[in-house]
Amino acid sequence: MVKNFGAFSWALALGVLAGCGGDSDSNDNETTVTLGEPSQKTVAVSATGHDRFFGVAFDSQGNYYATGSVADTTDATADSKMLVAKFKADGALDTTFGTNGYAIHNAATGTSGEVARSIVVQSSGKIVIAGTMEHAGAQDARDRDIALVRFNTDGSLDSTFGTNGVVTLDLSEGEVNGTAFVADSFGGLTADSTGRLLVHAAQKRTGATDTDFALVRLNADGVLDQTFGTNGKSTLDIRNLSATPKTVLLLPSGQILATGYMRDTALATPAVVPVVYRTDANGQLDTTFGSNGVYSEAVLTAVTEVYSAVLQGDSIVTVGYGRNNDQENLDFLSLRVKADGTRDTTYGTNGYARIDADGFNDNGRNLTTLPDGRLLLVGGGRTAETTIDGMAAILNTDGQPDTSFTESGAKLFDFGGSADFLWGAAVSPAGDKAVIVGLKGAGSEGGNDDAAIVTIPLQ
Repeated sequence: MVKNFGAFSWALALGVLAGCGGDSDSNDNETTVTLGEPSQKTVAVSATGHDRFFGVAFDSQGNYYATGSVADTTDATADSKMLVAKFKADGALDTTFGTNGYAIHNAATGTSGEVARSIVVQSSGKIVIAGTMEHAGAQDARDRDIALVRFNTDGSLDSTFGTNGVVTLDLSEGEVNGTAFVADSFGGLTADSTGRLLVHAAQKRTGATDTDFALVRLNADGVLDQTFGTNGKSTLDIRNLSATPKTVLLLPSGQILATGYMRDTALATPAVVPVVYRTDANGQLDTTFGSNGVYSEAVLTAVTEVYSAVLQGDSIVTVGYGRNNDQENLDFLSLRVKADGTRDTTYGTNGYARIDADGFNDNGRNLTTLPDGRLLLVGGGRTAETTIDGMAAILNTDGQPDTSFTESGAKLFDFGGSADFLWGAAVSPAGDKAVIVGLKGAGSEGGNDDAAIVTIPLQ
C-alpha cells in the first residue's frame, strides 16, 4: 500500500539524469515513458561463496558495470574482495572485460570488511569503485578504511591510480567503544566532468567516540586535491552526534549536497533524523542552506532515514525508510527538500511519501530518475517477518504512486532466497532501460548469496 500522497504537479527536463537540474515549471518538452515488463536474473560469480551487487553505472556506449563483493566461501570470516562486472547494452556479460567479464581485486587481506558500494565511470572511460576495506595492521579486525580502486576499460587494474590502482583513505584512528568499534565508514562517491572524485564518509571525532561527516576530494589520478577543505578534506560535526554518511551530489552551481542520518538524542523523544547539508565547491559549509547549512528534522517521530538522493530541478528528493513509533512497520520513505534547505510540503503529504509493500518492514536504499522525471526507488520489502524480496517503487514527480507500474506503485522481486534485496539503480544514457542490481540472499537457510539484476525497458 502507498500512503500519504498529495496532488501537486511537477515536471523535469532530461538533464536531471546527469545531475544537471531541469525546468521545474513546464512539461512542454516531456515525453511520457512507457514501462515495459521487468526481467530479472541472478549471476553466480563464485560457485562456492557469496557474491553481491551494490552499485551500478553506465558508460557512454550504454554498457553497464555492477560493483560489489565476492568471496570464495560462505564462512563469516571469508576474505571478501571488490568486484566489477561488465554487461553489454543487451544485458549479456562482456567476457572480454577482466577475466570472463569480471574484474576482481583484493585491496586488503582480511575478512568480510572489504565491500565496494559505489561506482562511477570517469570521462576517460576508466571505472572507479569505492567502499570500505580492513585497516592494514589493525589490532581490532573491525577497524576500517575507505578504499577507491580504478580499472582500465579492459578491466585491468590501473596502476597509475593511487598506489598500484588503489587509494586508501585512513581518515581517523579506530577505537573500541564498549562492545562496539568506531571506525571510518563510507557513504557515497561521485565524479565531476573533469574526472575529479568526491567521497562522502564519516570519521571518528578526535578525542571522542562519536563520528563526523567527512567530504574528501581527489584529482582524477587519485591524488588528494589540496585546494579542497583542509588538505583535501572537509568535516562536519553536528552537536557531537554520530554521523551515518550516504549520497553526495554535485549541483550545477558547483556546490555540493551530502546526505545521511543520525540519532538525535536532544529531542524530547530521541529519534533517527535525516541529514542533508550543503557546501560550496571547496567544501566550506553554506550557512544559507537550512539551519546553518544543515536540513535535519524528525519528519516521522521515531525514524526518518535518508539513504540516497537525486536532484529534481532546484530541489532534492530522497529515499530511505521510517516510522512514527515501534508499533508501526518501517516503510519506504521519500522526502523533498527545497533549494533553501526546507522541507517541500507540496510533495506527497506534508513533504514526504510512504510506500508499504505488504504490511511488514520495508527498507529503501537507492533511487534514480526516469527520463520523464518519475522516480524509481529500490530496496527490500517483506512479505512476512522473516522473508525479504527485492522491492522497486515508481513515484510520479509529485510523490504519488505510478499506477501504470502496479496498482500500488510498488513491485516485489523474488530471486529465490529468503533475504533478497535491491541496492543500486541507474538509467541508460539513451533512456531506453533502467537497471537495478542487488542480491539473492540465502539468509538463515544456508547456501550462498548470488548477485541479482532487474531490467525495466523504457519506451
